[in-house]
Amino acid sequence: MSELGLETETTVADDAPPVVAGFRFGGIAAGIKKRGGPDLAVIVADDLVACAGVFTRNLVVAAPVVQSRAHLAEAPRARAVIVNSGNANACTADVGTRDAATMAALVAAGLGCEARDVQVCSTGVIGAPLPMDTVTAGVPVVLAEAVPEGLPAFARAIMTTDTRPKVRWDTATIGGRHVTAAGACKGAGMIHPDMATMLGFVVTDAQVGGADLVAIWRRVCGRTFNAISVDGDTSTNDTALCLASGRAGGEALTGEALLALEALLERVAGELAKDIVRDAEGATKLVAITVRGAASESDARRAANTVATSPLVKTAVHGEDPNWGRLVAAAGRSGARVEVERVTVKIGDVVIFAEHRWHGGEAEKAANAVMQRPEFEVTLDLGLGEHAHTVYTCDFSADYVRINADYRS
Repeated sequence: MSELGLETETTVADDAPPVVAGFRFGGIAAGIKKRGGPDLAVIVADDLVACAGVFTRNLVVAAPVVQSRAHLAEAPRARAVIVNSGNANACTADVGTRDAATMAALVAAGLGCEARDVQVCSTGVIGAPLPMDTVTAGVPVVLAEAVPEGLPAFARAIMTTDTRPKVRWDTATIGGRHVTAAGACKGAGMIHPDMATMLGFVVTDAQVGGADLVAIWRRVCGRTFNAISVDGDTSTNDTALCLASGRAGGEALTGEALLALEALLERVAGELAKDIVRDAEGATKLVAITVRGAASESDARRAANTVATSPLVKTAVHGEDPNWGRLVAAAGRSGARVEVERVTVKIGDVVIFAEHRWHGGEAEKAANAVMQRPEFEVTLDLGLGEHAHTVYTCDFSADYVRINADYRS
């Protein structure tokens, strides 16, 4: 178990994930990335399945997001997902719109389904048109290579600046049925709520109605993919999709069974979200920033997000400096209600500031020892109410600057 209390049966892509009944996955090197490597991936459902999506709130939106969001607004269903990496197909005007539609049509032709039932995702550099000849040649190949055991190949093909593929899974007995959920994601920079530069995909064999899946997935994303931050930037292409095949059998889940499914999906999505922060560009530490005792839910979110994105906090984390003043100052400028005499600050289990005073050198020494761990928690209790929120963030290092300075060169 890690410092953050993370202990599940989910594991990374080096181990074979279970088959999720009703789905196949594929990933190939089609030639989209200038530097080579896998760059075209698919999720194929055996039949039309329930599908829910959460997308970026950036007002500059890539063509695939516009298209996919519109399709799910018509009806929460999908037959397939196609993803390319190495090119965002963003800020590409009418050409980008046409290319996103072509990608859906190519997959639909290969599967014998409607193009509106194909979700399209792209990730990579903004502004360049897609090499559609390459994409067109690659689609039939990746469809042919899709297999039930192919989730690791899918995870590798959606990577951009990621250093490793991100795959997680878990199982549960829900309503007397054995239910499996598995997923993959990509992301390492431009990560912040609403959403991040990330693509996330979770599939399950649970029997669940489309409207229920949409409601569940929005809540799950609010506590997972929308509760992480690397650098405070959000992107044009962010998408998180959840697909449910119903192959676990039985009637559609209701009541307590739906809550159990939500918990299962949250475990998988939560671990994937933390994996993004663990793999953040240049990062060496995963930190849970928890704000408790807030006067409202919105205050808890404001304060947690502001602390998690503060460059001064993140550089202090990198230097293992228990600089509680930066934590309190960030909360104070967040827009949340803060009364400093009520605030308690803990690093791990060490109280370093409370009752409007620093707890001294010994507390700071103990806090420094906590910060030397690769994963730890920082807690600010505002002492004003019952609301809480946690954001997972990381440190800022010189490597973050180097990676992003060289991204396009």
